[in-house]
Amino acid sequence: MVDSVNRGGYKFTRIKHKAGLVTFPDAAEIDQEFLSGWVERRRPTKTTEEFTVDEEGNYINRGGYKFTPDQFKTTPLRLVGLLQDAKPEDKAFVEYLDSVMALCLEEYMVMYPEVRTSIWYRTPSHAVIYTDGHELGAHSDQAVERGETTKPINEFPTKTVVTASIVLKDTAEGGAMHFAHAEHKEKFPVGTAVFYPSSYIGSHSVEKIVCGERISYLQFY
Repeated sequence: MVDSVNRGGYKFTRIKHKAGLVTFPDAAEIDQEFLSGWVERRRPTKTTEEFTVDEEGNYINRGGYKFTPDQFKTTPLRLVGLLQDAKPEDKAFVEYLDSVMALCLEEYMVMYPEVRTSIWYRTPSHAVIYTDGHELGAHSDQAVERGETTKPINEFPTKTVVTASIVLKDTAEGGAMHFAHAEHKEKFPVGTAVFYPSSYIGSHSVEKIVCGERISYLQFY
């Protein structure tokens, strides 16, 4: 189902797929020259900033999730703390993206009214950078990592109801998103906002990047 929306003078298109997947083409306008500078100003070193290494050589991220050395090689870089020590223009960029997300979320809740009484917070935004060889296997955003016991290492993902992203850049060969339960695979154009359930219903993957770069902006609700 495809239709157009006018909310407060802001016009955009929404496309309803199966299994709670909704896309908003051209939801955001992205200045690629500014984006390149923004990424460089916010870019950390993946090994030192996002991961620690255990005694067995595995990489542990901030959420307690473990990656083998082979998995680490294909793991995309995440930019976090986007408002920390941000320049005014960088803060304005993040706030613009967040405002686009908020408008799309309002429309998502119109389409799925039960969501409005289910979500109760918004996580700080972060960006994900995929380059050559990076991919993301099938997973849900409510998945929890368990250690040697049955107790989850991090229960935070279980509170997430809706996942949202905006494609900021895509010069990549590969990198299509696949939503198994929605029976949908697409390489979304730059500026597209993508909303879907964080549960197993919204399980998704990102195909391997053969070459080039793909950058997305994410929030969890």
